[in-house]
Order: sequence, then structure tokens, then C-alpha cells
Amino acid sequence: MKIAVLNLMPNKRDTERQLLSLLREAGARTRVTWLTTATYKSKNTDAKYLEKKYKTFDKVKNEKFDLFIITGAPVERMKFEEVAYWRELLQIMDAAAQNSLFRIYICWAAQAALYHFYGVKKKNLPQKCFGVFEQKIKNKNSIFYKNIPQNFKMPHSRHASFCRVTRRGLTVEAAFGREISVISNAAKNSLFITGHPEYKSDTLHKEYVRDIAAGKPIKKPKNYYPGNNPENTPQNVWRGAAVQFYKNIIKRVKELQNETF
Repeated sequence: MKIAVLNLMPNKRDTERQLLSLLREAGARTRVTWLTTATYKSKNTDAKYLEKKYKTFDKVKNEKFDLFIITGAPVERMKFEEVAYWRELLQIMDAAAQNSLFRIYICWAAQAALYHFYGVKKKNLPQKCFGVFEQKIKNKNSIFYKNIPQNFKMPHSRHASFCRVTRRGLTVEAAFGREISVISNAAKNSLFITGHPEYKSDTLHKEYVRDIAAGKPIKKPKNYYPGNNPENTPQNVWRGAAVQFYKNIIKRVKELQNETF
């Protein structure tokens, strides 16, 4: 599969490892092009590393991809139009919709894409949605949740949610409580994922420790540490569902590949 990933996360190496690990475990024979923004330079990743491994979208804008992934970014509390690379992101999302068979938008990118393509507004949460939450499959006929049990788990780490999702052509695939986790479009060639199935066992712990060190008001991630004790090693109870989820995505991409021939 020819895959492009616009990596907007500060710690790009961790995100690379998370996505590659999940894609490969799900059976994807990957050929990944890593992308970064041209209008904003990352302050957390070495410039030489970015120059060696990453491209800007203008270098690949005429290429076709089987799968195009856009990650989250730590800009959730900002208005979309205030984000430094917003105009560039709009161009990338529009081009990806034309030049890729399937798109995955993760966390903030899901919020941005739903806002851009469907006018779905986001709202800031009074408290960070942070932890591992038991999900319910909302679409009983979902092609993305075949062979995945009800009440599977998914990590979340975000400061924003949706006001409401009632647009024609959008289907809520999974949710917990009042929070929506996964949305698909009518053509079943785009997924908007507010959580992080790709996270490793220790990712939420790293975020928790980071926020404490930065003096941010953060509570322990819910349903994560055994005994709710940060001294205990967390277990990855979401991996099986995440791998099957991505297997189902890969199957859908292959269907779309066949339809193009």
C-alpha cells in the first residue's frame, strides 16, 4: 500500500512508531511517505531529521496514495483559523480527498476535517478527555467493526469534542457516553477518529508525566493504571480491537483499489 502520513504531532518519532507498528501488525505492506507542513516548522523535532525523512506536500501533490493519514496536533483549544498552518492544511485535505483512495483523520485532524468538509463545529471540554474508555459500536452494519466485540476499549487524549453530528452522509460508528469516537462518511472512504487506537501501552503515561512536569492541571488518565496507581504498569487492553479495526480498514482500501481498475 502506498501511504502518506501528514504528521502534525510534536514527537514525530513516537507517532511514526505507533502508526507503523499498528499498520504492519494489521497486515499492511507499507510504503510510507512522511509529510510535514511548509508554513510551520516543528520546534520539537531536529531540523536535520525532518529534512532527511520528511517532505512537504508540494513535493507529492501530484502523486496518488492508497491511504492518507493526518494525525492530531496540540492546537485543540485554538480556533481553526488561528492555527498557523490552517490554510495549508485545507489545501492538503482537499488534495488528499481527490488523490487518495482512503483517508484517516485522527483526533484534532478529525475535528478539522469535519469542520472543513461538513461544517461540524467543535467545543472545548471543561476537562481533558483522558484515559481508556469502553466503546459501543453504534453502527450494527459497520464494515469497520466486523469481528470486534461490543464494549471494546480505546484511548482518548483530547481537549475538545463536537457540538453535534447530524450531517447527512455521516455515520457514527462508535461512541462512549455522549462522546463520539469514530465517524465514517457515506462513501466509506474516510474515517474521523477522535481517539487513539494506535497508542502504545505507555503513551498516556508519558503524556501524564509530561503535563505534570509542565505544571498543567491534569488528572490521572481514567481506567488506565491498574489500581488507579501511576506506579503500576498499564496494560494495553485495546490492541486487539485496534489491530482488527485496521485490518478492516485495509480490506476496505483493497476493495477501493479493485474498483479503480
